[in-house]
Amino acid sequence: MATPTHHDHPDSITAAASEQTSLPPQMVHRIAVGVNGYPEGLDAAALGALISRATGAALILVAVHPDPMVVLPEGMDWRSLDQQARQALAETRDAFAPEARVVVRTDHSVARALHRVMSAEHRDLLVVGSSRHATQGHVRIGKRTRQLLCRFESPLAIAPRGLHDRGDLALGRIGVGYDGSPESQAALSWAAGLALASGGELRVRAVVDDRMPTVGWGQVWIGDIMRDWMEVVGEEMSSRRRQAETVAAKLDVKFDAEAVSGRPADALLSLSDEVDLMVVGSRRWGPTKRVLLGSTGEALVHDAACPVVAVPRPASRTSR
Repeated sequence: MATPTHHDHPDSITAAASEQTSLPPQMVHRIAVGVNGYPEGLDAAALGALISRATGAALILVAVHPDPMVVLPEGMDWRSLDQQARQALAETRDAFAPEARVVVRTDHSVARALHRVMSAEHRDLLVVGSSRHATQGHVRIGKRTRQLLCRFESPLAIAPRGLHDRGDLALGRIGVGYDGSPESQAALSWAAGLALASGGELRVRAVVDDRMPTVGWGQVWIGDIMRDWMEVVGEEMSSRRRQAETVAAKLDVKFDAEAVSGRPADALLSLSDEVDLMVVGSRRWGPTKRVLLGSTGEALVHDAACPVVAVPRPASRTSR
């Protein structure tokens, strides 16, 4: 979700919201899961299987091992790597998704191989695990996921570390941040599609950044202006809540919409403690149909307490 700022004019936000109210729920049909030889790959498989069961989407599990031209350690060869990858995929499939297909690719770039599989297999969601350095139960992207974000055109789901060991996986509560922008509307529409398929409820949280703007070299408005500022924040919260309720109601899904004030990243990280999955939109500028995160999205993919799905910018939005 693009971070709300003090410079967003309410009229422009309302206009953007009204333009996007007809965007229908986005359904998931084909999922790919990146699986490696680490427990974090099992986390991705568990999340992919959960979404596949909820939506009926076809599922493939993908492993990538080094290109034959890469120099391998002594005692190892390309054929043995391929066999190990296929065996690990088969074991993961049997444990989490017996109906899934398995795909093995060779490439010295894991991100590039996954991108190619997504294109060749016409997948509309990729699921990956978190970094091995993530806190247990939290999301944290690593270098390879960062590489995917730079060029990805489909929603990208990140499983929190340790997810595969949990026995209570569900999609009953799906959280999404909303600020009236086309990017947040794309996230809301994707979340609505998942909620409709899973029978879950949307938790829509609109956040108004209430931090006092600064003037010049750190001078801060005070006194009567402070009271005026808080009135503006209160009015904006009411406006954002009405917008969120109006848009969510058109999606024909169970939802609860609220507006809060504060730092957007903190408000949505807090929501991640209360839901089963968070959906975040891309930032407001940059190429369309790409997953490019702003500061709020960055905070979520580095410390959310539940799975996170990052949704690309809608194609109708022109670059700034």
